This record gives sequence, structure tokens and C-alpha cells, in this order.
Amino acid sequence: MSKKLTSGPFFVPLSVDGSPVQFLLIGFKNLADHTSTVRLTVHNCRDTLLYPATPPEIEIYREKVRIPAGDCAVIRIDAGQTTFSGNNMLRVAIKGDTDEDADDIVIALSGNTADGRQALSMVFKHEEFVEMND
Repeated sequence: MSKKLTSGPFFVPLSVDGSPVQFLLIGFKNLADHTSTVRLTVHNCRDTLLYPATPPEIEIYREKVRIPAGDCAVIRIDAGQTTFSGNNMLRVAIKGDTDEDADDIVIALSGNTADGRQALSMVFKHEEFVEMND
């Protein structure tokens, strides 16, 4: 059964120990005994104006990810004008052969600087994703 999960919104910090976040890593592991497929979307709310302003959330990335049984995959999205930058608010959504109980594909994501330091506000483990209604 196809499920839809989301990371919920999270902020990209302006820097981590003085270095800007250079990329977002999204990792998948297929725990099923068959090939599984998910559709990954990444959304950005660039204008972080305070309420009651309501800036639009735009889709900055879409990919269909097909992973054989027992295998893993990592998607890297580089920071930039058409993707994201510091102080943007991102949200990652996955739809397909996944669920909160981790019977199929499990997900993790993190934001990193060029020298490999993680932005803690951008780290999500599979159990931190929430199920969405279609």
C-alpha cells in the first residue's frame, strides 16, 4: 500500500561553525524482499516572513527512486539559486513503498557543509517522519 511521509518543515542554518550548508543528503534503504519505488519531492518556502504573510512553498526537486531489495540509495541536492540557501525552510516528502513502521523503504536526511559537518536542524531519522493524508 502506498503511503506518503513528510519530514515536516525545517530551517537551513546560515552557517555551521562559519561554513554555509552546501548540500542536502537524502538516504534510502530498502528493507523489503522486493524492489520498491518511492517518489521524492523537496519543497522550499524561501521567504521566511513572519505570519500573517503566507509565502508560497515551491517544489525544488522531484525524483522517482527505484531501489532493489536490500539495497540503498543517496540523493544529493546542492545548495544554489534554484534549490535552497541559508535561512530557507525546507520540507521533504516521500510517497510510495514506505511507511512509519519501516516495512519497506526507510529514509534519513541531513544537511552538510563542504567539509562534512552536519547542520543539526536538518537531520531527520526515519521515525521522525510523519504520515500525510493524500
